[in-house]
Formats: sequence, C-alpha cells, structure tokens
Amino acid sequence: MTTLASQADAAHALMMMLAEHEGMPQPEFELYDYETDTGAPDWGVTLVVRNLALFEQWRAALDLDPDDIAYRACHHGACLVAVGEHGGVPVELFAVADVPGK
Repeated sequence: MTTLASQADAAHALMMMLAEHEGMPQPEFELYDYETDTGAPDWGVTLVVRNLALFEQWRAALDLDPDDIAYRACHHGACLVAVGEHGGVPVELFAVADVPGK
C-alpha cells in the first residue's frame, strides 16, 4: 500500500530540486514507484521538459552524467533520458521533442 510517508523522500528531493533551480523554466514532474535491487518498493522523481535546450540545462544543473543519456523513439516523438540521483533519490530527466512529420 502506498502511503504519503513512503513518498516523503522523493517529494522532498523534488521540492529541493525545484527550489534550488527556481530561476530555470520549471519542468513537468511526477513521483514514480519502482522496485529496488532488494525487491523493496521505493519512490523516485521524473522531470519532463519539452525541448532539448532545457534538457541540457536541467541535466547540467542536476549534475547528471552525460554518458548516462539515452535516446529512444517514443509515442511523443523523440525522447532523451538521463538518469541519476539527487539527495539519494533516483531521478529520471526526460526531454520530449516533436519529430517533423509525426
């Protein structure tokens, strides 16, 4: 069962990220649940931006390793994904860019 207390670390990390970078265009965000290596459930943060320049700004601001960026086609068009941690909480940063002709 999901409780607010189980999401507290992820919610705190999200609020800290947004507060630390309040001068930047704010991304869309959500908390997501995942299974840890031990099988225990936990919570992380997903940030979504709508262009590649914002993706790079947020990637650099969160100090996410550029070597951990993946590209994939998605139903929105083209997606870049960077993964890492902030405050000990998993973070996924997505850029969704329209593909001409889609």
